[in-house]
Amino acid sequence: MNKDDNQLNKKILLFGQHNLQITLLNGYISQFTGIDSEPVDGNHWNRNYDTGTHYLALIDVSEGGSERLVPLLDHLCDQDADITVAFFNVVDNAEVEQLILWPMVKGVFYREGSQEHLCRGIEGIFDGEYWLPRQLMGEYLERTRQRPRHHDEANILTRREKQILQYTATGATNTQIAQALNVSMHTVKTHIYNLFRKIGVSNRVQAINWAKENLADLERDAQVTVDKVS
Repeated sequence: MNKDDNQLNKKILLFGQHNLQITLLNGYISQFTGIDSEPVDGNHWNRNYDTGTHYLALIDVSEGGSERLVPLLDHLCDQDADITVAFFNVVDNAEVEQLILWPMVKGVFYREGSQEHLCRGIEGIFDGEYWLPRQLMGEYLERTRQRPRHHDEANILTRREKQILQYTATGATNTQIAQALNVSMHTVKTHIYNLFRKIGVSNRVQAINWAKENLADLERDAQVTVDKVS
């Protein structure tokens, strides 16, 4: 694979102990993929990350248990840069199952796999693919899947929260809502915060769209609300 313009902002960080194996693997990866690869001592991984670069943190899990990786994964999660994570030298499914819960993890490579397979996986991950073994994912799904719980979405809101959502749909301000309901501004803001949290939205537009899908009586009641606010 030859390096081209699309690869200039890609970088592989090979986290592991500095030894001959890591050095040779680093050279092989860089030559095979054409992507700049740098070995990083697993005990000294604090560094600066370029926000214009897509990093693949390729982490050796052969040294110690998964608990030792948590500080590194926390560190990577806290960065503003575009960072994806993959693990190699994996031998224990149960150990890795806890690690694939992290949102930036896209690859798992077993110790017995070939270097060529690892490099193909690296290329796939940079192309947006997941390289997770089928058996690992199958076992994980078997243990975690459950029958969905069905419920009336509208019932998660209180009567007052529905009222405020209906006023919001008309474009009423917090001040107008407080006046119409004869409550304080603080009370209105508290209700808005609570209903946003319950329905999983972060702004009024999202809240109105949710209401249109889940509150059948929104449009009818919204017209009444307009009259009250006016």
